[in-house]
Amino acid sequence: MKIAIESNDGVTIKSPFIHTKGYLVYDIDEADVISYEYRESKAKNSGEKVTRPVLTDCNTIISRGMDRNHLRLFKEEGKDVFITFKTSAKDAVRLYLKEMIIGNVPH
Repeated sequence: MKIAIESNDGVTIKSPFIHTKGYLVYDIDEADVISYEYRESKAKNSGEKVTRPVLTDCNTIISRGMDRNHLRLFKEEGKDVFITFKTSAKDAVRLYLKEMIIGNVPH
């Protein structure tokens, strides 16, 4: 499973009030992080639909907040969205995995 975290610096989760420049993508096996990488955002806007080829292999998006339109678009793409107040990407992944293990987050 792959988890994408909105990040503009490859370390912290970006503020919900600024444009997303990229994503930290974590490859997860059960409850362990296997690897991670930074991918620059290459979103293409075609009318109302926004495609994000950089996220096609990701199941979940972690964010500090997003507008309803982006939330709807991610849901339409079949992605789960996990909102956190954490600023550290590593902390957010740990929290997500903990929640997933105790059964509060679908995977």
